[in-house]
Amino acid sequence: MANRRRRTSVYGAAALTFGAGLAVTAILFVAVSALEYGKLELGFQQRANVRVAAIRRGLDDAVEVLSMTNQLFRTVAPVSREQFHTFTEPLVLRYPFIQAFNYHRVVPLAERAAYEASMRPRYPGFTITELSESGIATAQQRDFYNVVDYLEPLEGNEIALGLNAGSNPSVRKAVDRILRTGRPAATALIQLAQGSVGNRGFVMIMPVYRPGAPTETYEERRAAWIGDTAAVIRGHHLVYTILQNNGLLDDPQVMLRVYAGDARDADNLVFSHGVQNEPESIFEGLHRVLGLNYRDRDLRKFDVLGTSWSVRIDALPRPFLDDHLGSLGTLLGGILFSLLSAVLVHTLVMRSRRVQLLVDARTADLQRSNERLNADVAARKHTERALQDSEQRFRRLLALSSDWYWEQDSQYRFTNITGAFFEKGHLTKENYIGRTRWESYPEMLNTKWGREHMARLQARLPFSNLEYSIVGNDGVTRWFTTSGEPVYDAQGNFKGYRGTGSEITGRKLAEQRIQHIAHHDVLTGLPNRMLLQDRLQQAIAYANRSGHPLWVMLIDLDRFKFVNDSLGHKAGDLLLKTVATRLQSSVRESDTVARLSGDEFVAILSEYPDESLSPAIVERVMKALAQPVMLEGKEFFVTCSIGVAVYEADGTPAQHLIEHADIAMYSAKKRGRNCFQFYQPAMNEEAQERIRIESALRNALERNEFVLHYQPQVDMETGRIIGMEALLRWQHPELGMVPPARFIGLAEETGLIVPIGAWVLRTACMQAKTWHDAGFSGLRVGVNLSARQFGQQNLVASIAGVLAESGLPPSALEIELTESLFMNDVAQAVSLLHELKALGVALAIDDFGTGYSSFSYLRNFPIDVLKIDRSFVSDIATDADDAAIIISIIALAHNLNLRVIAEGVESEEQLEFLRRHGCDEMQGYYFSRPVAPPEFEQMLQEGKQLDGGQPALLRA
Repeated sequence: MANRRRRTSVYGAAALTFGAGLAVTAILFVAVSALEYGKLELGFQQRANVRVAAIRRGLDDAVEVLSMTNQLFRTVAPVSREQFHTFTEPLVLRYPFIQAFNYHRVVPLAERAAYEASMRPRYPGFTITELSESGIATAQQRDFYNVVDYLEPLEGNEIALGLNAGSNPSVRKAVDRILRTGRPAATALIQLAQGSVGNRGFVMIMPVYRPGAPTETYEERRAAWIGDTAAVIRGHHLVYTILQNNGLLDDPQVMLRVYAGDARDADNLVFSHGVQNEPESIFEGLHRVLGLNYRDRDLRKFDVLGTSWSVRIDALPRPFLDDHLGSLGTLLGGILFSLLSAVLVHTLVMRSRRVQLLVDARTADLQRSNERLNADVAARKHTERALQDSEQRFRRLLALSSDWYWEQDSQYRFTNITGAFFEKGHLTKENYIGRTRWESYPEMLNTKWGREHMARLQARLPFSNLEYSIVGNDGVTRWFTTSGEPVYDAQGNFKGYRGTGSEITGRKLAEQRIQHIAHHDVLTGLPNRMLLQDRLQQAIAYANRSGHPLWVMLIDLDRFKFVNDSLGHKAGDLLLKTVATRLQSSVRESDTVARLSGDEFVAILSEYPDESLSPAIVERVMKALAQPVMLEGKEFFVTCSIGVAVYEADGTPAQHLIEHADIAMYSAKKRGRNCFQFYQPAMNEEAQERIRIESALRNALERNEFVLHYQPQVDMETGRIIGMEALLRWQHPELGMVPPARFIGLAEETGLIVPIGAWVLRTACMQAKTWHDAGFSGLRVGVNLSARQFGQQNLVASIAGVLAESGLPPSALEIELTESLFMNDVAQAVSLLHELKALGVALAIDDFGTGYSSFSYLRNFPIDVLKIDRSFVSDIATDADDAAIIISIIALAHNLNLRVIAEGVESEEQLEFLRRHGCDEMQGYYFSRPVAPPEFEQMLQEGKQLDGGQPALLRA
């Protein structure tokens, strides 16, 4: 019976060990599986987010294309079919998913016959049609028709020309929504007239109103509505193109379905990609039943011009082992480890049983010879106590798993250090054995952790995970961790400490790298915005304590966008790293340089008693950045604009310092870049005015607040007016007449100069044509061209369209260009100027001599006129250098067969000087200020001439 109980206890211990191992294995398996499924879910969400974002961007691009087409009808009125073709042709090539661009004209029933008759010379047999169940048929009588009047491209879409789009319920609903809300709209999926049955898509529509008509209310919009621009989109092709261009069609792990409307309605399906594979074997079916295969789906909705779109993404089944090797390995390894542990426990228990049997037999023998073996019994008891102490020591050391073991005596001197401490630390035993930790490492006496550790030892307390660093004999710093506990003898006397230690250099370096990444810019290695705020707070605290000022510099590169656009982002990254290195080397080690964002950097400069701050520091930074940089074998010069905010220990919040430096930086850019400015409170008022001006400027064109004034250009020989320069003025209802200096630069920055410049060109040509028709056919009009306009791809076509629309002869138009327009891409500028010259217009260089004047472009560019800048003219009577420059410019121009116009002539002395040296024409206050059209026409009618000129007839 006793033997049976012993066998039961032996097997019970092994079974208990095996069961505990299986329980731990199960917990680990579940935890690892949860991480694997979490990773799958995260990957699925990332795939879903990328696809939804790409589809939304693609639809937004389609809306932007429609807005560009609608802008044509709002800017140019009326738009000819040739202009519509020229404008939309590149868009059709760029966006192949667009079936067609349409202009729907509103034709009342009373005007139907006349409209059809006007279209037949161009399109024989033309009639208004409708889409019926049997196909295309002649439109029935209705109150009005929303007819496809302009259609591009016509090839392949002929059937849609003349179609009454308003007969489609979805189109009618979209048009009604436009008129009620005042915003563009899109239809639901509809059957397109082009192509075969099943060619479905949708139409994006934006209204076109009668110019100048009020459109605030529904009734006003209804009355002003004369048509709309539309883009016919092939839905499936649109989504396919978006996903194909973004490389999102080659993922076999997801199934994608896109709906234009409610996803529950299968008729709204626009696009589907991916196939849901069914289980092919009993094992795959078992995976589905047990939920082992990852299955997830996501449904995203967003609005496109009033129509709700839905994107459904389903995760497709994947091979189980591809994603669950970790959990399966944990499971199998845990089972094997549990089995081996049970076998080991069983073996140890069996050995213990055998030892116990031998002890029992020996005890029986000892009892029979008690007197003879008393000494042996005493020795055995002593041995048992030593074994118990050894067993306890062994168990504690097992609990303190480590790389080495150490012992100290009661004076905390090391008596023994085993393991790889000296090899791993590159240390010598002589510096540790027989010495305390602080004798071997004196630096700990001056640290908080060292004093706390010594106090813990004095209190006879255990310690764990004490981390410290040591510089080895090889000069490398390494990190270690140690744990220990006090040791007492059988009588309770303190004998010293013993413990274990490990090297943790790898872990500490990883922690330091993570800390560095969290607070530093990845590209340049400079402090990021988070660390910048901390450094700024510390600098402010020091300034408050010391009373010394603090400077915050915001540095912005002037030509960084040009480097990125011309050489690519790789060269841009190299430039940013070079700039970061130069910034750090141009300031003190105690100063902080951080990357704020993009090409913006911030430097924090503190003043110390022996180091004062001065503008020379800022100049040193600018000089360091202005040095040439080699990018892809080419030498680039990149300047910077710097704004400086000074903190005088006045309690200014940290974020305001950076804002003030930013405002000062923009002030530096306004002064021509490559300079620096200190922040002044007045700059904040300028920034507020800039916001106010920008807000009003965005609505000025629609509210007809712009006007043109004209300054006469006079022939120096005859004295008669032969032309005029069109100058933009802004008549704001509240701000009054806003001078160009307050808004032209802002319009350039925001891009508003493009539609404003188009309005100036059209208005000036129309006015010049009016004066030509009045009998003053010899006049030419000069129009300034901005850098933004010069960079437009359709510049030549738009100028040709304005000339055709106004009827003004091309020779009567003079395009004025500044020298800075040619700097970025000379080859492209040459090509573009020759295209402009081919139209027949004259080309003039404005403000000649103030920019990057080069004889090469005077020789290679088809220039007709040089305009001498007013800065040279103003001092010709008193400044010999300016007089010499003007004489040289006139001689140079005449040698190149160019006309010369002098600007800013304000006195008779200036006029006579220019006449003596052969200047061809002049303009300035001496003859007339820029005036409104009625005043200019009065001068023409009165025949106003320059004194001293030869009489001549103005009228042709």
